[in-house]
Amino acid sequence: MTRTGWIAMAAGLVLSAPGLATHGHAQNRPAMRFQAMDQNGDGAISRSEWRGSDNSFRQHDWNQDGVLSGDEVRPGARAKGHSSAAREFASPSDEYPYDDWTPEGFSDLDHNRDNRITTDEWHFDRDSFRRADHNRDNIISRAEFLGEDGNDDDRGDGFRDLDANNDGRIAADEWHGSVAVFRALDSNHDGSISRIEMVGDEAPAPLFTSLDVNRDGQIAKTEWHWAPAAFDRLDTNHDGRLSQAEFQGTAQPAAQSNAYRAGYERGLTEGRAAGREDRDRNQGWDLEGQRELEGADSGYVASLGPKSEYQAGYRDAFRTAYREGWERR
Repeated sequence: MTRTGWIAMAAGLVLSAPGLATHGHAQNRPAMRFQAMDQNGDGAISRSEWRGSDNSFRQHDWNQDGVLSGDEVRPGARAKGHSSAAREFASPSDEYPYDDWTPEGFSDLDHNRDNRITTDEWHFDRDSFRRADHNRDNIISRAEFLGEDGNDDDRGDGFRDLDANNDGRIAADEWHGSVAVFRALDSNHDGSISRIEMVGDEAPAPLFTSLDVNRDGQIAKTEWHWAPAAFDRLDTNHDGRLSQAEFQGTAQPAAQSNAYRAGYERGLTEGRAAGREDRDRNQGWDLEGQRELEGADSGYVASLGPKSEYQAGYRDAFRTAYREGWERR
């Protein structure tokens, strides 16, 4: 890292310390997150002051009023997340983001009630886990989970949102959290955080395996972390448990429209290629970052049928095929 980069990070950390402010007329203002961005010293951060992408700003603008203020810049504050009862479930191939950093969320994940979250109990994106694990012991303590240990890991921002210049690395001046967390994530000490340093270089465990905490080959309602209606929809035999076949029960292309089947076939081909390419290039598992999934319309022409059905088939297949391509040696 350049000397200028470290100075910028240190300045941001110092300016966020209790009792300090960027302007003389605000000496008694309480500490605030992102204080180094508060150029006019008014205790709020506008979009023009924010260093980062539009999506990054929206992630932190919890009330969507166009400015970061109040709890949005209060150290330790968390956005109100989605409880298990409200969380949507779309596909068994997704790596879901986590946003319920509350005491209730902690209790929901702490299956064995030992007051800590291990990797076996975590069923969501690895980015969030690694950031919350401040001491790098592969366990999230209650204090780390609730942000009570004084470390700002900026869980609201994804890797792509932080990588403002799209060079595949997060530099010091792109990081919004504390210096200590940046240094912990920068495992090779080269002054930047790569995707592999952020999420690791292996594929996540299949979601069914992760959810089956007691390893009995089925998912009970007590192991489910999404809306109950999604569980009931998958539980086709209504026995209150999900077998692997039920969990993987996405619609098959043969039962769908011509447009869905066409999208499905294209998604299989391109998903396998994307997974294999990321593995070969040692870029780390990045299913959620695949730009093909955004449009999901590669190869689509109007004669195939409704575009929405084509996109649904493409996404279903791509998500499954990405793992196939990644794991194929």
